[in-house]
Amino acid sequence: MAALRAGLVDPVAKQADRQAEKEELNALSIENAFDFEAIKPEAARITRPFDGYPLRKVTVSEGLELPAAYIVALNPTVAVVQDPANQGKVKNYHSRVIRDEETKENIHVPFDREIEWKGKTYYCAVIPSHNVRAQVCFKYDTTRKIPRIEVDRRYMLLDSNQVGRLKRVFEQVINPMLKMERDASFISGESNTDSGEQPPLEG
Repeated sequence: MAALRAGLVDPVAKQADRQAEKEELNALSIENAFDFEAIKPEAARITRPFDGYPLRKVTVSEGLELPAAYIVALNPTVAVVQDPANQGKVKNYHSRVIRDEETKENIHVPFDREIEWKGKTYYCAVIPSHNVRAQVCFKYDTTRKIPRIEVDRRYMLLDSNQVGRLKRVFEQVINPMLKMERDASFISGESNTDSGEQPPLEG
């Protein structure tokens, strides 16, 4: 009878041993997952959202090859106000003037290039500058109670894979401008709120 009892295993004790082994393995795996490392200097650099982005070229009118990411078209389903003064005598095109935040120059962006794509003709602009293209495709709506970034529905992208990167570029462009506006209002006494107290942009 004593020998039979000696061969028995307490299930509670066995489960406790297994739990202890499991916790020990978990502790070891967590310990192996971390180690102290110096922060690399390049971590302080401002990220460039389009670094490494593949600028695939497409053939458009007259056999011209252009990166698809650069091509922005007017959305034919959204009315765009044109200058009515010429009364049809001279063909005019929708255009924008955007400040290039890298070159600090004002860039004229005319939508005067007719591109036929899959049987339809679109009025397009070719915009190589990522930050100019971002400012065309996105806008900052200050009419809301809480201002926010919105899509400008007047425009369409041939390469829609870049949308997330363009939004990040727009955020980088607009955040310094908003801070300057807030600082100026605070200094002039128009606002009692320091720019450091403002919430981040909402997308």
